[in-house]
Amino acid sequence: MSAEESSLHPGSGQPLDVVECREALERLSEFLDSEVTDTDGDRIREHLADCEPCLSEYDIEDHIKKLVKRSCSESAPRELHARIRTQLTVLRGDLPG
Repeated sequence: MSAEESSLHPGSGQPLDVVECREALERLSEFLDSEVTDTDGDRIREHLADCEPCLSEYDIEDHIKKLVKRSCSESAPRELHARIRTQLTVLRGDLPG
């Protein structure tokens, strides 16, 4: 195997630096929450398409996120909303303008 071949992602012919597993896994939560740039999202998406272990991690994280969302369907009481709004107004007043 040549040095050039060893720097390619197995099975895809893509360079390893497209998105390495470490970066893809570290940014998985951001990716799932759509908190990455379009460019980074495309790079992570491409990596997941070519990397079965990272895709499995993605599936697990996505499943957990959906379970938590489904389990947290209760709404906060109106009084809590009002207290939070009041506190935010007070905090905004303390900020230098």
